[in-house]
Amino acid sequence: MIAPSRRVRAPLGAAGAAAGIAAAAALMWGGYDVPAELAAPTLVLDLAVGWSFIGIGLVAWTRRPDNSTGPLMVVLGFAFLARFAVAVDSDAGFAVGVLVGSVHLSVFVHLLVTFPTGRIRSWPQRVTVAVGYLLSAPLDLVFLLLGARRGAGTGLPPNGLVIVPVQPGSPELVDVAVQVVVLALCGSVLAIVGARWRQAGPAERRAIGPGLLGGVLIVVALIVQRSAFVLALPPEVRAAFTWGARTMLVVLPLALLFGLFRSRLDQSGVGRMIVELGAGAPAPERLREVLARTLHDPSVVVAYRLTDREIYVDARGRPVAVEPIPPGRAVTYLERGGSRIAALVHDPALAAEPELVEAVAAGAGMALENERLHAEVRAQLREVQASRARIVESADAARRRVERDLHDGAQQRLVTVALLLTLTRRKLASASVEEVDAALARTGEELAGALAELRELARGIYPVLLTDAGLGPALTVLAERSPIPAVLRRTPTGRLPEPVEQTGYFVVSEGLANAAKHSSAGKVEIDVHVDGDTLVLDLADDGVGGANPDGSGLRGLADRVAAAGGRLGLTSPADGGTRLIAVLPCNGR
Repeated sequence: MIAPSRRVRAPLGAAGAAAGIAAAAALMWGGYDVPAELAAPTLVLDLAVGWSFIGIGLVAWTRRPDNSTGPLMVVLGFAFLARFAVAVDSDAGFAVGVLVGSVHLSVFVHLLVTFPTGRIRSWPQRVTVAVGYLLSAPLDLVFLLLGARRGAGTGLPPNGLVIVPVQPGSPELVDVAVQVVVLALCGSVLAIVGARWRQAGPAERRAIGPGLLGGVLIVVALIVQRSAFVLALPPEVRAAFTWGARTMLVVLPLALLFGLFRSRLDQSGVGRMIVELGAGAPAPERLREVLARTLHDPSVVVAYRLTDREIYVDARGRPVAVEPIPPGRAVTYLERGGSRIAALVHDPALAAEPELVEAVAAGAGMALENERLHAEVRAQLREVQASRARIVESADAARRRVERDLHDGAQQRLVTVALLLTLTRRKLASASVEEVDAALARTGEELAGALAELRELARGIYPVLLTDAGLGPALTVLAERSPIPAVLRRTPTGRLPEPVEQTGYFVVSEGLANAAKHSSAGKVEIDVHVDGDTLVLDLADDGVGGANPDGSGLRGLADRVAAAGGRLGLTSPADGGTRLIAVLPCNGR
């Protein structure tokens, strides 16, 4: 919706003033006799209602053009004043007054059930608003066509402009039916408002509370008024609640405006927030608590973005889910110096108040940056602790595997060799040369088998070629033995520090193994080169992608690279292949 320009606001304001003057003239000189003691209160109260909705509605419409509440308030004000046409003692005045006499109540229902956006968002709202409009002008048109008549030219204006305790006669069946429908409509309004209140968070309740409370009181007054009509209660009861509802309509626009502009009022607390941030002692959760008080949202979560990864953590370094947005929450990203430093996960009501959030972010910018650095250090510490635990666990698993392989393989062969040598020694005195030679030959075979298994075990840890010839030749053999075609683009020509060569070999070996197990790739390209003081290992396959960085294989690989002082990067879009890049410092070569 577009904000009304000055050329539109001025005519609307003038039209509102003219409508009020015309309403006063219709009541005072329209042809009906109005007691002096009732004329002044009626004029003051009703003009206050109409002008209040029109004037404050124009302000709300101008300042919040994206919100339909302002235009609805303006329409309600004009509809409220238009009902004074019934005070003109003529058939035309009576017809117009009856047709528009209850339109303002329909707009009020529309305004209340859709506050604070003014937009219909659910089927209960749509049904309630539709019934509300059907009970105004369309139903009044039916009454006119059925023969409704105006007054005889004397007495009070018809249609309830002047509130007096009139003794009702016996209500007709059609009147009772209409009032029952009106009561049901009022009950639906209360149910929708109650559901909205239960679903709202603390911040949203603070914004919509005054407006909804005023609207609910008016609805309750209407319910009592209509019940008094149906049940034929004393007329003073009906008049009292009618006066009460009319009085609350005067102040309701201010309550609605407060809800729309709550952020402007809350911005005054930003200065207090800055003072509070500078005065208190630093603590991991203190900044979140101060922001929660300033934003009036106890559920707010501050998530800090890590510099090297698109990961968010809380003040204690624990991961925080920001995307996808959690159900029933909203996310506002905070930037400083053009870079995103944090995100606020908050009540959805704050998403409609960007000025407040921006003011809080600007006031707490330095504190947010400092706390982000602390959170990043805490996150790194937690990651180091978790990485150490995984490395220890991995080392224990590797040790158990070596022990099992030695026990089941080479150790059994060596035991067999020892038994054969013992038997051969016992046969030396009595056995023939051929028998001794056969026993020694078998012993030699067992020793050769044990030696082969020991070499295979050692190759499974690190190949001899890596130790003897370096990373380049070892990677060449590794690529040749790969279960899927591997193209080795470049390899280092000289020797590197032993820990760097071992880690680099482990990266390529694990990358090829993962590609063979999970990627369904047809080819892997490997590029390993020295760039300044770093060794860069780049593996890219043409497989299905979608690799999980938190899987046990890649997590262990990241731990191994981090232990060597390097960093590991992974790019693996779905159906886009996987690219693994490891950067290892090698300035100690």
